[in-house]
Amino acid sequence: MKLGKSRIFLLLCLSFIVGVFLGRLINYQIMAVAAMIFIAAITIFFYNKIVLIAGFMGLVLLGGALRLQISFSYDDPNFVGKYYGQKMEMEGVVVREPDVRSDRMNLTIGKLTPSSSPPSFQEGEKGIVGNILLNVGKYPEYQYGDRLKISGKLEEPFVSEEFSYKNYLSRYDTYAVMRYPQIEKIGEGEGNRVKAGLLEFKDKIRQALSASLPEPHNALLLGIILGIKRALPESLAEALAIVGVSHIVVISGFNISIFTKNILESRRWFGRKFAFWSAFLLLLAFVIMTGAEASVIRAAIMGVMLLLALSLGRLYQVVNAIIFVAAVMVFQNPKILQFDIGFQLSFLATLGIVYLSPILEKWLQKIKFPTFLNFRGNLAATGAALAFTLPILIYNFGRLSVVAIAVNVLVLWVVPYIMYIGIAAGLLGAIYAPLVKLFAWLLWAMLEYVMRVVEFFAGLQFAAVSAEITIWLSIIYYLLLIVWLLWYRKTRQFNYYLEYVKQQI
Repeated sequence: MKLGKSRIFLLLCLSFIVGVFLGRLINYQIMAVAAMIFIAAITIFFYNKIVLIAGFMGLVLLGGALRLQISFSYDDPNFVGKYYGQKMEMEGVVVREPDVRSDRMNLTIGKLTPSSSPPSFQEGEKGIVGNILLNVGKYPEYQYGDRLKISGKLEEPFVSEEFSYKNYLSRYDTYAVMRYPQIEKIGEGEGNRVKAGLLEFKDKIRQALSASLPEPHNALLLGIILGIKRALPESLAEALAIVGVSHIVVISGFNISIFTKNILESRRWFGRKFAFWSAFLLLLAFVIMTGAEASVIRAAIMGVMLLLALSLGRLYQVVNAIIFVAAVMVFQNPKILQFDIGFQLSFLATLGIVYLSPILEKWLQKIKFPTFLNFRGNLAATGAALAFTLPILIYNFGRLSVVAIAVNVLVLWVVPYIMYIGIAAGLLGAIYAPLVKLFAWLLWAMLEYVMRVVEFFAGLQFAAVSAEITIWLSIIYYLLLIVWLLWYRKTRQFNYYLEYVKQQI
């Protein structure tokens, strides 16, 4: 197999991602020894292209592992974790959108400076390194960009065998928790002005939708289009988990990919250019109305990559771009690879729809399906996304849903339409709230359908069984999936597959 420049670059990107994934398992001593071995191999076998590439891949892999380790601030003398168990007085700014729950509010506070320097604190411009999560009452309300003076006991986020809250919070550079501290608001408007404006716009959308839809329909809609799942009733959230569709209320590439692929189907009636720009503008609107959170931007970028792949027809060239973009995202924030399920679903679902969806759709041509609402295409896209994300869903939710495929097929075809209409209703409602009522009955009907299907299947005794999967079993699963795809590519069937893809595009 000839290794061109693009393929070598792809291998280096994958090596970096693998290095970040393995970063917690490799210490500095192992890195140093491995680096010497790779450098020696490159030097001695400089004229052997395979060994040379393998050597550089090894060095890039070690670079990924190093990038993960230095992304944690544990060794900084002013690291917030050094003050666990101490009562602290400090000032800080609300650096993320407040997480409002039914009985409390969670605030992420950054840009921290102590009111009086602790004994080990080193004076400097950066202050205390790391953010703090505050658990506070629902009132008074605080906003992104508010400056607060806080006083309370710093605690280490809990870690158990089932779940590490510490790792989960570290995605946002948050390493400590303070429960119900004393708070005094001493300023406001200290956040990014653009982000503050987007969050204010998002709140208007939320208010407009909430005023026009009953519960729990409104809570489900806010989860699907804004990722606000905290308002979901516990019974509905549990039912979604049992039937394997919890991902519909997580903003990720799973939903975005299904959403994007459905929009592109309009090219059959309106042309490729119209479908492409419609999809792009809707993705842009989605980013704006959700407050341009980092997780949303990452999911939208994956959606754009899928958009390019399916609209241009250059599947494997665009896959290279997807992997490059993923490597850049992981370089910027290495923690998302292991601790951010939204990123994992975004990346894998996009690859699944690009690589596997056309194959499944070709196979499904042998079966007669209803032609309305592109049932065959939705089934293929859903199956492909599920095949690529199943280990991640089991690993994070601890269940294997026996009815997952059936429920996803019955539910996911309507999710894009909920997103289309919900986005339109939200944007119009932010301008003039009563306009949401134009869409209220249609949204209610679709959301009611989703809930009825979910509740029916969740009520079955055999709906789900407890399941666990280890990291290594997940790796084996994906290796087998890759091997199968490579084998398929080498068979004559792959030629028919390519011809089918070209016809669809």
